[in-house]
Amino acid sequence: MYELKNFSEVIVKKTLEDYLPVANIPCKCERCQADIMAFVLNRFPPRYYVSLKGEVMTHFESQMFPDKARVLAEVVGAAQIVAAFPSHPLDQKEE
Repeated sequence: MYELKNFSEVIVKKTLEDYLPVANIPCKCERCQADIMAFVLNRFPPRYYVSLKGEVMTHFESQMFPDKARVLAEVVGAAQIVAAFPSHPLDQKEE
């Protein structure tokens, strides 16, 4: 089966997953992670591709995305904004 994927989303999600264990933010719940992802993805253009389910992305596709340092900087910045203005009260974390 063919699947439409957004390479921007894949890279941002991976960067967020790598960052969260060292992030000094008050909440790392699913909702806050989704808010961080949305914030960052709105700052990058979508990079869609079609692949067979489970296919590994090619080197060419990775060349289309901004450098990893910029992605990490955007994730860190978004995490700080979401931490300062969470979508839920911090005493009622959505786990």
